[in-house]
Amino acid sequence: MNENNLKVLVGGTIIDGKGSDLIQDQAIIIEGKNIKDIVNINSISMDKKMDCTLFNLKGQYVMPGFIDTHTHIQMSGEQSEIQNFRESIPKKTLRAAFHARKTIEAGFTTIRDLGAEYLIDLGLRDAINEGLLVGPRMFVSGYKIMPTGADFPIYSPEVKIEGQHTMDSPEEIRREVRTLLARGVDLIKVMTSGRTFRETSSPDAYALSLEDTKIAVQEAHNQNKKVSAHAHGKKGVKIALQAGCDSLEHGTILDDQDIEMMLKNDVFLVPTLSYGKHIEMLGEKCTLPKYAMKKAIKSRKNRLNSFSKALKSGVKIAMGSDSGMPFVNHGENVFELIAMVEAGLTIMQAIQSMTGWAAELIGVSDKIGVIAPGKLADIVIVDKNPLKDISLLYSKENIKGVIKEGKIEIDRGLKKKNS
Repeated sequence: MNENNLKVLVGGTIIDGKGSDLIQDQAIIIEGKNIKDIVNINSISMDKKMDCTLFNLKGQYVMPGFIDTHTHIQMSGEQSEIQNFRESIPKKTLRAAFHARKTIEAGFTTIRDLGAEYLIDLGLRDAINEGLLVGPRMFVSGYKIMPTGADFPIYSPEVKIEGQHTMDSPEEIRREVRTLLARGVDLIKVMTSGRTFRETSSPDAYALSLEDTKIAVQEAHNQNKKVSAHAHGKKGVKIALQAGCDSLEHGTILDDQDIEMMLKNDVFLVPTLSYGKHIEMLGEKCTLPKYAMKKAIKSRKNRLNSFSKALKSGVKIAMGSDSGMPFVNHGENVFELIAMVEAGLTIMQAIQSMTGWAAELIGVSDKIGVIAPGKLADIVIVDKNPLKDISLLYSKENIKGVIKEGKIEIDRGLKKKNS
C-alpha cells in the first residue's frame, strides 16, 4: 500500500514523553520518517486541498512510540525447557518474528533485547530494518556474557546442548565480547549474579567477578557500546556498579551506597516487576516448581523495597518487561507499567519510563522517545486517556494506530482523509 510522504495528525491530545502538561489544539506534521513540525490546529484546514493524508484525531491521545528496555524476543514463557530444546533454530526464528509482530501491535516501536541464543536477535533486527518483517526497532546484545553455572543447568556428560555460551577466564570473556561486537551487537549483557529462575543458581551469589566484569565493560565502552548487568543480590549489584555497567537489570537488593553510585554515574534501574507480580497473583495456581516460586516471591519483596528507595532518591528508571519469561507474554509488555505504578511511580513517570527515559538509557534520545520536531515519527494513537488509568494501554483495542518512522504499521480504524 502506497502512503503519502506527508501526513498530518490533527486534533489529538499530545502526551509528549517529556512529562509536560497535556498539549492540545495542535497538529503534528510528518514528512517522510520524521516529525517536521508541530503547529496550531487553526493553521490546518481539514477541507483545504493539500497533498497529504490528514488524520482527524479529535478526542484521541497521541504518544511517542513505546520502548521496552528488557525483552527476550526469542523466548516464550509458555514453552518448557524440553520443548525449547526440541525446537529447530528456523522455528525459533519464526517464533521470534511472531513475537516481534505482537510487540509492535501493542504499541512498542523499539525494544532492547537482552540475551538471545544462535544470533536470532541480530538476524531479526536486521530483517526488520530491511523491511522484510514488521516489528519494533531492535537494540540487541546477542548471547549473555556469563560463567558456567550462572544460568544454564549442567546436564549429564552424555547430553550435549549446543548454543549455550559460557566463559570462565578473562581471556574467554575478552574474546567473546570482542566477537559479539564484531558481529554487530548494539550492547553487551553481563551476568554479575545468578538467577531466581534456576534451582542451582543463586541470585545472592556473584556470577562474573569484578575483574571479569571490568574486562567486558572495558571492551564494550572502547567501542562506545553500553553494558547491561543482570544483578540481583548485594554481591552482583556492587560488582556491576564498580565495574562501570550502564544499567542494572532487576536491582533486587540496593543499599544506600549502591544508590549513591547509581546517581553519581548516571546508572539506570530496570526493575522488571512483571514476573514476580504474575507469580504473586497466581498463588497456588502457579505451575512453576516450588523452588522457583519461593525464590521469585522473596526476590519480589526485596525488589519492591529497593525500587521504592531508588525512586525516592531520584535514580533514573526505565521500563523493561522481561517479556519471554513465564507468564510475561510478548504483546502484553504494558503490564510492567501497571506493576510499576502500583509500586510507586506516577502514571506520568511510568509513561516517561517507556518513552523519554527509556530512549535515554538506550542512547537514542536524539532520535526517539518524545514527540518533537526533528525526531523520528514513532507515534502511538490511543483512544482513551491513559493518565486516568494506565491499564487502558494494556488493551490493544485502545491502541488505534502505531506509526514507526512515519509509516503506519498498525491501523485499527484511524480516521483519515486523503486531501
